[in-house]
Amino acid sequence: MSRMVFIVLSGITCGLLAKRFNLPGGAIVGSMLGAATMGLLTPGTATIPPAIATTVELILGISLGMSFDRSFLDLIGRLLPAAILSTLGLLITSILMAFIAKRFGVVDFATALFGFAPGGMAGMSLLAQAEGYQTSIVAFFHTVRLFVLFVIVPILVRLFLFK
Repeated sequence: MSRMVFIVLSGITCGLLAKRFNLPGGAIVGSMLGAATMGLLTPGTATIPPAIATTVELILGISLGMSFDRSFLDLIGRLLPAAILSTLGLLITSILMAFIAKRFGVVDFATALFGFAPGGMAGMSLLAQAEGYQTSIVAFFHTVRLFVLFVIVPILVRLFLFK
């Protein structure tokens, strides 16, 4: 079997197991762990064909877009300032982290900024690639961020909501 098949099967298996056992982040965290583990254990490289990646992005976009309805229009005015403020705060933090990473010789400033910037892994990685920076490092920073958030945020929500 090809490396890609092993990675996909490992991701599916671990994702379904994580969902079955109600682990924080469930299918997403489980599939990330399974695919990453198999990717590290098997030699070679594998990438998802662009058509499949685009299909997954479209499904995710449609899924998220479907969550909006007319009642959301009343909230936009109240939510927008908080959304802008949080984005600016995250961006300032990202700039500081990029300076620190550069200062300690971890990675160049631009790659670090793409890696620490708020945004999706795919989008930021594609932007870094288009600008000529180290895509794998950007993707790594975002993978770690997403993994930690997907595990920690559900736990924090349960903790603070006393479920």
